[in-house]
Amino acid sequence: MVALCPACRSSETTKGKVTPIYSAKTGKLEALTLDRNGDGRVDTWALMDGTHLRSIQVDRHGTGKPDRWEHYAEGTPAAGSSPSAAAAFDRRTVIVRAEEANGPDRTVVTRREFYTDGIISRVEEDTDFDGRVDTWETYDHGVLARMDLDSHGRGWPNRRLVYRTDGSFDHVEVDLKGDGHFVPAQPGSDTAPPAAVQPPKRPNGGRL
Repeated sequence: MVALCPACRSSETTKGKVTPIYSAKTGKLEALTLDRNGDGRVDTWALMDGTHLRSIQVDRHGTGKPDRWEHYAEGTPAAGSSPSAAAAFDRRTVIVRAEEANGPDRTVVTRREFYTDGIISRVEEDTDFDGRVDTWETYDHGVLARMDLDSHGRGWPNRRLVYRTDGSFDHVEVDLKGDGHFVPAQPGSDTAPPAAVQPPKRPNGGRL
């Protein structure tokens, strides 16, 4: 594991400038660092195996510690995929999964993203930070197709938001019996869609 110092400031850090870190024993490239917002503090760490990118750690909130972790593998991005943070380090890799810590302490993973050929395919998230997944997102070619919600706190979804192929909201379905069978919600009932049915916009399907 590369020994990095997330909280360290560097007078040589420049916004957008990538700084390499080499092994003292072998001379092999082990990491690359970046100050994305130009505040003088490194906020992005790419762990390398020579010229091959293994993972990226990101401090999104200026705490000095990473709260998003992206994992990469060699591959060719599928047609239509958007450039990711990896492009600054290694264009030959694609993201395969990512984790985020979005809770109050920014240490416990609350969101997990899964990718196919560099395009997001599904997400599992604990939105109320109780240690249990309560939101499941399913994507079709990078576009949100379905969002399953556990509004009862029982560990399985009872509501489903269905989206059109362009990502716009279409309708709500509910599981009335808890057997995994969803039916369209009746207008005017307590199972009608919430006021905000569009998910928060995350660039590149959740990536940086």
